[in-house]
Amino acid sequence: MAEDSDDVVSEAALVAALDASGGVGFWMWDIVSDDARADPVTALLFNISPARSRAGVTLAEIMKAVHHEDRAHITQVILDCMQSGGSYTAEYRVCSPEGRLRWVFTRGHFYLDENGRPSTGRGVVVEISDSKPAGVAFATQDGSTIEDALNKTADLCLSLHNAVSELGDTRIVALMETLLLEVGKHLADRQRAPANQSLH
Repeated sequence: MAEDSDDVVSEAALVAALDASGGVGFWMWDIVSDDARADPVTALLFNISPARSRAGVTLAEIMKAVHHEDRAHITQVILDCMQSGGSYTAEYRVCSPEGRLRWVFTRGHFYLDENGRPSTGRGVVVEISDSKPAGVAFATQDGSTIEDALNKTADLCLSLHNAVSELGDTRIVALMETLLLEVGKHLADRQRAPANQSLH
């Protein structure tokens, strides 16, 4: 039986999505139902077709794309952050179906419900392979105080996206996603800056 073309993840589709987006995407995760969704860039980076991502996939399925040497640590930081709420920052490798490795930078934020239980998570993903051809993967959970203006902005945008999603107004959600992607581009520029400076 032929595979549905909507479920195919190809290198060409990923490269086209990265070029069109500037290498920036976003994701959201309903923790209670373990239902994760992402824009096409993020979905393809994690070897999931945009059609399947729109329908929702599990966190475990997403994490399969993370390089085996990075997966345990990255997963643990994400789960710890999920339990306590708050933000995390990470850089790690993802592997395409063809075996190509790419570095990604991610910033995510988790939210607790009124009873202090994990409810949702949202974040931005930036492909940074050009600025990080080698290195060590890392993931850190932020403390309660974030001093950096850009990270504060990212967290506020993620919180706003979380709030407006509950309104059900698709136009406002689309506007928030546009803003989130712009903030993601600034995060990407900052991540790439050290590599660019080292060339001069």
